[in-house]
Amino acid sequence: MFLLDDILLAPFTGFKFILGQIQKMADRELNDDTVIKEQLLELQMRLELDEISEEEYKERETELFARLRVIRERQLGLLHQVHTAESSSIVIESGGDEEEGAFWEPGERE
Repeated sequence: MFLLDDILLAPFTGFKFILGQIQKMADRELNDDTVIKEQLLELQMRLELDEISEEEYKERETELFARLRVIRERQLGLLHQVHTAESSSIVIESGGDEEEGAFWEPGERE
């Protein structure tokens, strides 16, 4: 019975896997700032080689820094979701022997 279920659900399972991979790739691209950093370096080089004007440089630089700021805010938001107070807290449980005198102070041992 389970084999028949697996055979019938295989197309859906495969489709779900593909969608999951696409989502991972999209999230990686949305949160990756290396592309923007490379574009900033390229923009700087183009300015130094006089391929673009100072005004165009400032305009494109402003756009790229705005995109970089959005990515950083998104990354901080994701970190905040992961490190909430409940997930980052430490629980300390205490307990021990029930008999009296089981705890000793240094220097009391026989």
